[in-house]
Amino acid sequence: MKCSIFPAALLVCAMNTQVFASGSADPADASSSRGASEAKYEVRARGISLRLGKSGAIVDMRIGDSEAAWPVTGETSLEGFQTEGEVEVTTAGPGDALVFSSRQKDMRGHTCVVNERFTPDKGRIRWDVVITSADAVWTTPVSFGLRCATPEGRLIWTAWGSPDFSGAQLAPELAALVQAGKASVSGAWSDPLVPTGFLNRRWHYGNVAQSCPVGDDYVALPLVTLLAPASDTGLSLVVAPDEVLLGMELEVGATGLVQYTRANHRFGGGKTVAFTSFLVPHEASWRGGLRFLTECYPGYFEAHNPRVHQLGGCGAYSICESPVDVAKFKKMAFGFNWKLSDDFPYMGMFIPPVKDVDEKWTRSGDEKAPPEKGPTTSCRQMNDYANYMKQNGFSVLDYFNVTEFGKNMYGRPATARADDPALWKDPVAYLKYKLPHAVFDPGIQTCYNALITDPGDPEYLSFMLEQAERHIRLIPASDGICIDRTDWLRLYNPSADDGVSMVNGKPARSLFRSWADLMARLGPLMHQADKVIFSNLMTMRLELGKELDGIYTEFGNNGNALNASALLGTRKPVVAWTYNATLRQPDPDAFMQRHLHLGAFPTAPYPHNNHCINPEPTADQLYLDYGTLLDAMRGKKWVLSPRCVETTTPGVKVNLFEVPGGYALPITFGGKAASATVILRNLPDLERLRCEVLHPGATKASALATTPKDGSLSLEVPLQRGCAMLRLRNP
Repeated sequence: MKCSIFPAALLVCAMNTQVFASGSADPADASSSRGASEAKYEVRARGISLRLGKSGAIVDMRIGDSEAAWPVTGETSLEGFQTEGEVEVTTAGPGDALVFSSRQKDMRGHTCVVNERFTPDKGRIRWDVVITSADAVWTTPVSFGLRCATPEGRLIWTAWGSPDFSGAQLAPELAALVQAGKASVSGAWSDPLVPTGFLNRRWHYGNVAQSCPVGDDYVALPLVTLLAPASDTGLSLVVAPDEVLLGMELEVGATGLVQYTRANHRFGGGKTVAFTSFLVPHEASWRGGLRFLTECYPGYFEAHNPRVHQLGGCGAYSICESPVDVAKFKKMAFGFNWKLSDDFPYMGMFIPPVKDVDEKWTRSGDEKAPPEKGPTTSCRQMNDYANYMKQNGFSVLDYFNVTEFGKNMYGRPATARADDPALWKDPVAYLKYKLPHAVFDPGIQTCYNALITDPGDPEYLSFMLEQAERHIRLIPASDGICIDRTDWLRLYNPSADDGVSMVNGKPARSLFRSWADLMARLGPLMHQADKVIFSNLMTMRLELGKELDGIYTEFGNNGNALNASALLGTRKPVVAWTYNATLRQPDPDAFMQRHLHLGAFPTAPYPHNNHCINPEPTADQLYLDYGTLLDAMRGKKWVLSPRCVETTTPGVKVNLFEVPGGYALPITFGGKAASATVILRNLPDLERLRCEVLHPGATKASALATTPKDGSLSLEVPLQRGCAMLRLRNP
């Protein structure tokens, strides 16, 4: 189901809704900065009603069947702007939407018209803010959100790495250092699916720090959820991911504040800027808002090439092209090797313009090659390796990068002429003559001493598509690509103009928009050729994954990055970076069980892995012990039905995934418990599901009797090492 998104001048109607002026004037629980402290209007949809003041501020709301008001207010504000004159209130369409129109002005003399529309829309209320200004271009932060007058009675949840680290699982020696103030717990894993009370925190939407996705200051999905457990009601504020998203922050305050602030949007010039969000009622569970987002915007969550679920499994990042122990790696649930970035002659020139598949070129050479691999390669050699892997049930994804170009680019003159047939061999000359506008900041250095490039530059965008076309044509046995270094997408190019961004008082081009332009063409190109696209999604934002089939996060050893990747990949394969040392943080079973809990695959101990896990006896045995449990998750898609799974056993964690042929249910962190009680609800054919249980180290599954009763299924599941994986098969 795709939500209806309408232009500013149009209206989408919904059935069984009402919009009317209220005859009463109840006081708001918190005053609005626009002075709307009394309810004058009401907007109703199935399961939710809003009462609004004369200026359009939310005074309170009702959720579910209860007549008791949720003491929640809300409004939109432009920083530095004040309303001039009266706010005009109109209904748009036959009683379906309420529109508040105001003229606003700031101290600098900038003016605009703000139209705020509340539209009942299929069991939720759509909240549109449309800003128009005829002035010269300007920018200001725009905030919108809610304030709860009784935060002590409610919980919050969002797609965080973790709200804080008070519940992080720490190795004893690390816990002692933290307690002594000698170490930080940032990056330790804690369960992201646990709501918390209101606290004072601010998160970026997507990590924007140069330190990549290893901090705790970002959320990966544009939603925040309020929960009232006592009444089993919840409300999610969800930002539409299919509009222009630039800088955005989420702020939560212990006094009940929940507020988004958008930045760097360009107003003026007669253009209209529209922002859309939704107020979504649901049960008191984190699943409610995420369910709406996945159902309303499936194109942002579903893999475009469903074949990706066949190759999704434990990954590798290896230079190795030698035969491997196939049976062993199949027992480890191994899926694919993201081929290490050493086959190209230099960054950006992944498949040179060779005359045929046998023409060789010199590899980048910065990586130490195993004995059987020489300093050169060719398309035939790369394809032969991919073909070997495919014949043995594995896959190869080749390296790709759209934000970096060259090698040792500093202080080198261009040696080739523009008309030289071998121009491609000189990255300095190639950039100078073929891609003169691709580099936007020559002062930033990166791996290989390459330069940062803007994939939105038309010539560079075409160059990237040409690389993809060569890959499809010359390496047919490869299953696709994995795109590295999306951390640079957080930047703005001051020498270009995307028509929507404004930074430091000047128009600019957001590399978020550059990525969107490139992927809108690269995605269909690869998918039509039956290839898949993974990415090392180092900047974690939902819309950046729209054309991706899977995620391979280089920072999966970091708890925040693992959690954020898992939430982005609720319906796609997710593979997490792993080091040998990571297995002991805090212990090997906890390492594996957090991946099971989140439906993520760790990196396997594959020969010659680069800066990640390598084979060793204890690592190999751990993967063999948990291989059947990991394999049971292949093709996983999170089940988000209301109250679909829960456990009554203290300390135990459960999650539920739909997989081909049924469901996979990981039961984790049981400690020394001999068993756990698990309850299933709201699943099709629940009473007919056949159940078997897998344990770490066990060689085969064992059947588990099921006794459905009153629409639910209660299971007493034996645990080993605090863990089990249930396979629930359709009849």
